Amino acid sequence: MNWLQKYQNHEVCLVGDDELTTGRSLQIQMLYEFGIMSTSLPDIRDPNMTYEYISKSSSLSFDIPSCPKNKRLEGVNVTFKYAISGEDCAWFCKISTANGVYLMYNPKVFGKPEFGKVCIWLSYMPIGYKLKIRDRVNVSIVGMRALEVHECGLNLVYSDVESVENNIGLTKRLEGDLSGFQLSTGAYYLCRRDFFELMEVGRLTPDWFRRLVGDTIDYAEVRGWRKTGRPKQVNDPSYTELKTFRCIIDGPESVSLLCNLGFLFSRVGGLTGSTLSIPTG
Repeated sequence: MNWLQKYQNHEVCLVGDDELTTGRSLQIQMLYEFGIMSTSLPDIRDPNMTYEYISKSSSLSFDIPSCPKNKRLEGVNVTFKYAISGEDCAWFCKISTANGVYLMYNPKVFGKPEFGKVCIWLSYMPIGYKLKIRDRVNVSIVGMRALEVHECGLNLVYSDVESVENNIGLTKRLEGDLSGFQLSTGAYYLCRRDFFELMEVGRLTPDWFRRLVGDTIDYAEVRGWRKTGRPKQVNDPSYTELKTFRCIIDGPESVSLLCNLGFLFSRVGGLTGSTLSIPTG
């Protein structure tokens, strides 16, 4: 986030959730949900945006290497460059491994570039505790036809073991009770939107979901998906509907909330579906 500060005055049109985007500034902002941080950027060139693994398509694969000495794997930075050629657009970042790590993430808010221009989606996913040496990791961006993926890249993120042991660097994980977002196959469908609304009006075809979730999942599992996860099961006495979810939105009126970038994201547990603008200074 330190190097992103110099781009804070750049603007990106935010779409996805009208409750969060209506009336908001177009300046670069950060979305934080499920413990995942992400932001949308214009087509910038920056030396910090270099990747260990890169593909000129919408997918890439690699094997987890041995961990550097005195380091611990914390997570992955996933990014991709894209254009949008139509009005309707939806996409998921899909990560899977042979040892059972399988998640599909759809950000609640993302940037929509102007026609003929490009946006960059940059994210950090704290899933290092789930990845093992020599794991084969498959990453793909699955989207509707209006989405044109130009390239995608990934970096592994490490922390110093000594810092972690001294509680200087706090390990973050996918956040909260995600059981409501877990499918029968064990995969995590991290999404707060009901895409079947688009299918009902003919703007999204079942083939799109088949490419995302495969043939082993009954569509009933994701039909009617809500902000709080899967639909209520009539015969499930353990189901409790979450009425609200907490968020902190940083802006000129609340600048005091953001005292320290490093401290912020190690201590703001429980933020779900919130957008945070990049602070100055």
